[in-house]
Amino acid sequence: MGSIKSKLNLRDKLMHLLIITAITLIFISPVMAKSSMNAFNGFNDNPLLLDDGMIVSMVIIMLGGLLGALFSKWFKLSKIMAILTISAGSLLGLYNSLMIIIHNKSYKLTYMLGSIIPVSFKIDPISMFFSAVVLLISIMAAIYSYGYMDDKKRKLATGFQYLNFAVLVASMIGVTISNNSIIFLLFWELMSISSFLLVMFDGFKEEVKKSGYIYLIYTHAGGMFIFASFALAYMTTGSISFDQFSSIPDFLKIAVFLLGFVGFASKAGVFPFHSWLPYAHPVAPSHVSAVMSGVMIKMGIYGIINLIILLGINNIYIGYMVLILGILSGILGVAYALAQHDIKRLPAYHSVENIGIILIGLSIGLIGKYYNNETIALLGFAGALLHILNHALFKSLLFMGAGAVIKSTGTHSLEEMGGLMKRMPTTSWLSS
Repeated sequence: MGSIKSKLNLRDKLMHLLIITAITLIFISPVMAKSSMNAFNGFNDNPLLLDDGMIVSMVIIMLGGLLGALFSKWFKLSKIMAILTISAGSLLGLYNSLMIIIHNKSYKLTYMLGSIIPVSFKIDPISMFFSAVVLLISIMAAIYSYGYMDDKKRKLATGFQYLNFAVLVASMIGVTISNNSIIFLLFWELMSISSFLLVMFDGFKEEVKKSGYIYLIYTHAGGMFIFASFALAYMTTGSISFDQFSSIPDFLKIAVFLLGFVGFASKAGVFPFHSWLPYAHPVAPSHVSAVMSGVMIKMGIYGIINLIILLGINNIYIGYMVLILGILSGILGVAYALAQHDIKRLPAYHSVENIGIILIGLSIGLIGKYYNNETIALLGFAGALLHILNHALFKSLLFMGAGAVIKSTGTHSLEEMGGLMKRMPTTSWLSS
């Protein structure tokens, strides 16, 4: 009993920390914005495109989560307020992301928190591609959650679930646009804590507790490697800015990359760092599984791509290493999936396979770059980005379809399901 109580106390403390962080970020953002107005070298001739639209989007999304938690006593009202506000913030961010991609624009925002803490963000097509994917899937998942989260006996838990969901979405956006190590790690940790709390939504079940803490161990072990990578970069350059990574000596760039790669690979579910996926995804609410598998694990891929760009990686051995890990992840992901009978554990293993496919694309890009073959490099990198979008769409839809089936049948076992085309024709058609 003492062990269970200590775990529950840990979860409560993390929840309180998350609430304080969300409220703090909402209230300090106007102060940050005032300090940053002169820091923007604008390109914006579109009156509908906000210079700091992604920051505004994050604040609105977190506000939606707070509304869901604060009004949790009124079950339907809290869900509607949270979903509408989160979706509105996500739509704003999605619009800004697409406009920046379409017009191929890049710029930096440097806010000053108070007068001593620089908060630097970089907005460019790569970061906006990942942000757009995150926001698109998050809108779908938020709308889906209205019908899925239907247990009126758990009003408070449902309300705080929306807070965690909002922080998860906002922190993923923060990860993609951060331009210094400290801010990146802050958002990375918020992403890890909020996703852990979402996995633990049914934490009163022993299986869920076990899965949640396995995920927590993996995500923080990976975070330590990322911290070590950034610490080595800081000791070399004397700066926390990502802009200084290019000045790291070549022999240390490999060490910085490899440390970061291990940390990001654990989040992405790359073999052999994949073991948390089949534990966490099946026990999380289905809209959460959709976001985690569809886009959260892509934050690991974003981290790898970002390091490749920042460090100017042009090493044939790293290209082959990524290729081998991609092939192993692809083959073993399929092999593990073939033995599964749980409707949510099966796609979790297939996520390992698809991450492997993405890594194969990245490796082809790296190898093509090393040999100065622009065509091969372009095909490899473009193929990886295409499959990031492809996997985000079909895997999130698959998890949401699985959630609908579980709600209808009351079981996760594929062996106990039959005749679903007759019982659930719409879901069957959409999931096929």
